[in-house]
Amino acid sequence: MKAEIKLALTMGLLGGVVVFLFGGWSVTVLGILIGVFMGLSIGGRVNKKDGPRKLALQSLSTAGIAAVVFIAVSLFQNYVVAPAGGQFPSELYIVIPANLIGGLGMILFTALTAALHGLPDRQERLGKLILMVVLVIAFPFIDRITGLHWSGQIIFALIFVILGLGLNIVVGFAGLLDFGYAAFFAIGAYTTGILSSPQHHIFMNFWLVIWIALGMAALWGLILGTPTLRLRGDYLAIVTLGCGEMMPIIFRNLTNVTIKEPLTCWIIPGIMRLFNSSAATKCITIIDNLDLTAGEKGINPIGRPYLPFIGEFQSNNPIPWYFLIILLILLSVFLIRRLRDGRLGRAWMACREDQDAAVQMGIDPVHTKLTAFALGAAFSGFAGAFYAAYIRGIFPSVFEFSTSIIVLCIVVLGGMGNINGVILGGIIIMGADRLFLPALKDLLKGLMDHTILPALASNHTLQAVVAQNANPILYRYLLFGLTLVIMMALRPEGIIPSAQIRAELHADEETSAVEKAVKN
Repeated sequence: MKAEIKLALTMGLLGGVVVFLFGGWSVTVLGILIGVFMGLSIGGRVNKKDGPRKLALQSLSTAGIAAVVFIAVSLFQNYVVAPAGGQFPSELYIVIPANLIGGLGMILFTALTAALHGLPDRQERLGKLILMVVLVIAFPFIDRITGLHWSGQIIFALIFVILGLGLNIVVGFAGLLDFGYAAFFAIGAYTTGILSSPQHHIFMNFWLVIWIALGMAALWGLILGTPTLRLRGDYLAIVTLGCGEMMPIIFRNLTNVTIKEPLTCWIIPGIMRLFNSSAATKCITIIDNLDLTAGEKGINPIGRPYLPFIGEFQSNNPIPWYFLIILLILLSVFLIRRLRDGRLGRAWMACREDQDAAVQMGIDPVHTKLTAFALGAAFSGFAGAFYAAYIRGIFPSVFEFSTSIIVLCIVVLGGMGNINGVILGGIIIMGADRLFLPALKDLLKGLMDHTILPALASNHTLQAVVAQNANPILYRYLLFGLTLVIMMALRPEGIIPSAQIRAELHADEETSAVEKAVKN
């Protein structure tokens, strides 16, 4: 009973903290999401034999406590925090239905999700899948109705989910530390920009370009991986870091590309000079002073997807983009699962766990790791193509080293080697970066301007220091770093780790437990 009350209070307060940032109709969306999460948590700790109805009834008390706490914090935000930040409280016609639907939604979805645990295993998995599909499909429409405008930022988070899935092949499955992953993201984006931008007078269809970008990124994965993958550990990390740092510089400087035909320009004139011949030959120039990437200005605009009955995808309508990125994620997950469960996936994991033992079993480590490098790069190109079309412009500063680190954080936080963990890690990290930190910035700015800074009017120096530094976006990398430090200390395998990596990281603990049991 204590554990259930603790869960209820934790989830109610956690949801309330998020409502603090957004207010309004966010209580409805968050109530439903928290209800699903609580139902999963409760269902994992109860007796499966109790049956769906009994499990649903058992969860009502926990869900009710969480809903009361959640609504209380929501009302406190609306009538106390919002006025303190210079905002007008929401009207009753928003407060009453938003909190009522949010509270009831939390209770209903907690009971529903907990009840699914009482079904046979196959029906339970099917029920959870149906529930997830309904939530995913309904989200952009609920977002539009409530006016929260979260869909655009969630799309950015899902782009990084695809990047995380690709890097998970390299880091999670094959055990290769890649610090230059953003290079392939850039290659996919620039391939899309070059092949579908009026700037280059090329108007290839997006549905074709996205596969060309995937292939180009995979090709460059092979090119960059071939001379480097004989290295291991820190040496491989340093080399991939160098490749990742080179790529933005290359794209900044491809503004005056000239390609000459080597036979007529160098080989034949060189031979003629050997024989002291003064005869002139005409040099054939294939490309002359081509501005390929436009340097820091970037490539803009870039062609966008087009579908019958929908037309060209537009920036002011995120729904088609949302479902397109969902389809790309589903395709990526399907392909990666097939690779993981096949012979190649088993070879990756064998090399990750013990490369010398894998060699003795007849596995070619260089070929195996090179395949992982190329396939991981291919999914990065996939994400780059979508990203370029979505923002309709690409700039080299987007593909700096920090992008590779964020993607690596997604894999580590979610759980290396676990596809579901990487998806969750991507949503958490990019959701915090794109949604929560900007909302927290706005909240703090309102409190500063209307409450805190006026109270510090007598000390202008302190007032200026507080005003300049009260911006959480300035500390985004500090927050990411603290998150990783805490995760490494408390749960190094990630939120949802793979069974193999969890066993590897906790092998010493299990050995100690066995030794104590033997002694006793």
